[in-house]
Amino acid sequence: MLDDDKLYDVALTFVHGIGDINAKKLLSYFGSAKSFFSSSFKDLKSVQGIGEVVASRLYGSFDSALAAAEEELKFVYANDVGFVTFADDSYPDRLRECADSPAILYYKGMPDFSSRHIVSIVGTRNATKYGVEFCNAFVAELAERYPDAVVVSGLAYGIDVAAHKAALENNLKTWAVLGHSLETIYPSLHKKVADKMLENDGALISDFPHGSKIDPANFVRRNRIVAGLCDALLVVESGEKGGSIITANIANNYNKDVFAVPGNVTSTYSRGCNKLIKTNRANLCESFDDFEYIMNWTSRSDSKMLTLDLKYDLTVDEQKVVDVLAKYEFLDIDNLRRQSEMTPNELSLILLQLEMNGVIVSLPGKIFSIKR
Repeated sequence: MLDDDKLYDVALTFVHGIGDINAKKLLSYFGSAKSFFSSSFKDLKSVQGIGEVVASRLYGSFDSALAAAEEELKFVYANDVGFVTFADDSYPDRLRECADSPAILYYKGMPDFSSRHIVSIVGTRNATKYGVEFCNAFVAELAERYPDAVVVSGLAYGIDVAAHKAALENNLKTWAVLGHSLETIYPSLHKKVADKMLENDGALISDFPHGSKIDPANFVRRNRIVAGLCDALLVVESGEKGGSIITANIANNYNKDVFAVPGNVTSTYSRGCNKLIKTNRANLCESFDDFEYIMNWTSRSDSKMLTLDLKYDLTVDEQKVVDVLAKYEFLDIDNLRRQSEMTPNELSLILLQLEMNGVIVSLPGKIFSIKR
């Protein structure tokens, strides 16, 4: 058996019946996956919400979980698959904030989870010409204004694959979140698109270990990753029910910005989008300008750095925060933390100092702005 902390991190995801939420709770309680596997039955039983019956089941699956993890790591290392667990500092910050985010992500390619602008685009498998043309125009505008942006979707028929293709045509990185493990591509017709994504520094992402069976329920399960990885979710076309509506509801629960493209009231594949807008579960998106305005993004070509007349010298970290804020009219604390690459505690102290010295102003909803 490999003497490697990674082995224990992966093994935690193989413990029978533990689930993503409980896996992260146990990781927090014991401090590390290795400490969890070193715990006694008495230790497990004492964890709030576990109890004797559950503790017995968990404790009894330690050996099989470690064996499964060892096999998984052999596959990962032999097949150029990367992975990141919830215990890693490199785990995506956007996903970390979501209660039911996966305890592990496997990937092929080069996903930069700290990318500044990530947009998920989803929609019906039965895309119309209207939907595909809107998707193409939206992604082209996204690429022109934000060449660092990443487009995320699910590699399914219709709008999903249209979004990936549009990103590739406009030299944007694009990630596909799969509803199955990484040793196959479904639908197989999209393998060429998947290969091209990898060639262009994109990625294929999954939370399923190798050997997992393709199950329709898994494609619904993967939607939480599509919703959680992004800054904003765009639904291009959708019926009243289906995976896109599920993804939009998940994104709303994650407090993500959700957008929907309005359509003909008689069109089956616009009913879902129209209903999302009508019920205030999505912002109306008639063009990329609508998206950019509501997201409060400022493209590099339009951004103007402010020259501030300050009565004192900024520290290096204070200057870093001011430089980020100077690019925007307003910026929320989550985006500010990502762009400044600071911990929540570090950023809070710096924001307080800057506000006290009259450099920035704090607005409702944890939104900040340079004092004009």
